[in-house]
Amino acid sequence: MRNSAAKKIFEYCKKNRDGFLISGDAGFGVWEEFQKELPKQYINTGINEAAMSGLAAGLALSGHKVFIYNIIPFLLMRNYEQIRVDIAYQNLPIVFVGIGSGITYAPAGMTHYSVEDITVAKSLPNMNIISPSDPVQVKKALDFAINSSNPTFIRISRSGEPTLFDDNIDITKPLHVKEGKDRVIVFHGSIVDEVLKASEKLDDVAIVSMPFISPFDEKEVKNMFEKYKKVYVVEEHFEEGGLGTILSDFAMKNRIDTNIQKIAIKNQYIHDIGDCSYLREKLGIDAKSIVKRVKHG
Repeated sequence: MRNSAAKKIFEYCKKNRDGFLISGDAGFGVWEEFQKELPKQYINTGINEAAMSGLAAGLALSGHKVFIYNIIPFLLMRNYEQIRVDIAYQNLPIVFVGIGSGITYAPAGMTHYSVEDITVAKSLPNMNIISPSDPVQVKKALDFAINSSNPTFIRISRSGEPTLFDDNIDITKPLHVKEGKDRVIVFHGSIVDEVLKASEKLDDVAIVSMPFISPFDEKEVKNMFEKYKKVYVVEEHFEEGGLGTILSDFAMKNRIDTNIQKIAIKNQYIHDIGDCSYLREKLGIDAKSIVKRVKHG
């Protein structure tokens, strides 16, 4: 997904000289062609995230379309105040492209994990939040972000994700991967591979990809709640504050009687060290854990 994002941004900036890419000393091996062909549209601020956000705001106020690229904790969290005041408050249409969603930067440790980023982004009014699960969704997410008049946060994993959809999808709506009966697994982002493995042992359970975290299509979500008696929200994110919480709040506010179960990371720091597969098993979000929860939970 990272390469799909880079290609889309490069294509836009090549056609539109108002486009700027700002990197916070990240993306080595990704942006070399961009730097070579469009050196005047590329800025690396180094390890200076506050400056990165302030510079992006200034460029956007001057009429430029700005893309900021970094590992998610350094894209969104270290410079939260600058994003809040300089960008979100002024509702500037800057595109945040965050790499390493969930624990896909294992075993780098908590400094590089992005397990509370949806909570952080959701606290910023006007911020679109998109969590694609395949390269097609990434392209559609960037198309949406480029045309949006609001800031947009796109959270993607590192690489190697399967292609699930064709170019005809509507990124703003829940997307069925597999039909089912009275139960559905709703997922987003990097946990896609575990969900697909789990679905092989859950024949009668529907699988729905929901890349658009905020704002989502309320009518489509209501229809989904009416269709399925039990909704399992699987995400590589903290249990509280992620999509599961957002959907639960929506159901409560609209007095929709539905059973929403969260299969996510407990809100506690991750001290274990290992690769992504090891950590998912330890945290209870691997395919086996998903199957167990859906069958018995």
